Amino acid sequence: MGIRKKILFGFLVIGIVLLLSGVIAIYEFVRMRNTVHTLVADNIKSINTSNLLLEITDEYNFSLLRSMGEPESADIPDINQDTRFRDYLENAMAKYTDVAEQNMADSVVYAYTAYIHVMKEAPMIWRGNYQDRRSWYFDRMYPVYMKLRGYIQKLILLSQKALTENSYNLSDSFYRSLMPCVVAVGVGIVLVILFVYFINFYFINPILLITKGISNYMMYRKSYNVTFENTDELQELNQSVAELVDINKKLEKQNRKYES
Repeated sequence: MGIRKKILFGFLVIGIVLLLSGVIAIYEFVRMRNTVHTLVADNIKSINTSNLLLEITDEYNFSLLRSMGEPESADIPDINQDTRFRDYLENAMAKYTDVAEQNMADSVVYAYTAYIHVMKEAPMIWRGNYQDRRSWYFDRMYPVYMKLRGYIQKLILLSQKALTENSYNLSDSFYRSLMPCVVAVGVGIVLVILFVYFINFYFINPILLITKGISNYMMYRKSYNVTFENTDELQELNQSVAELVDINKKLEKQNRKYES
């Protein structure tokens, strides 16, 4: 392999390694960003949805409390018509990836089913007197309401915990995504060192030896006996220089004979 091809091959190897390392690093960054962004976005949506569920539950409860003293103007929520709670919960459950969140969401569903069942008794109870309404609310409605509210609050806490864990994972993923960059830099440095050694051993040292051999011959008339392990153009140059030195020696001998 010629000198030009050797140098080009060395630069090509370094370029390919750095290019592959850069592509891997970019891929890791993009994959980490998309994965964590999706998880964090889902966690935030889950927290917001759980807060909406809590607001709807409180809205139903406050409607009952407001109408307890004035049954003729009762504003009892129509669970069959108002599907916000079910719609929000179904959307949130589709994004839960943590088992604890999924189990808690199932508990919310069961508690909401019981809540609806008790809520349907309200129109009939509201036909009675205030004491009956009050007893029904605190004995039947309020425990179910608090149980549902408690499950929703626990669901919010789980979503917040998942958000915190995903934030830590974001930090860990960031450092993991830096590893290809570190490896690329390390490999690049090693390749550059090896390439410098290669250039020095196969090109610079032979040139210095040839230069020194020519200088010794020109200044001290020492024999030109430079040798090195090489099979490229430098070896051809060394042989050519040796031949020129031999020719020059013969010419000098002939000139001395003629002069004598």
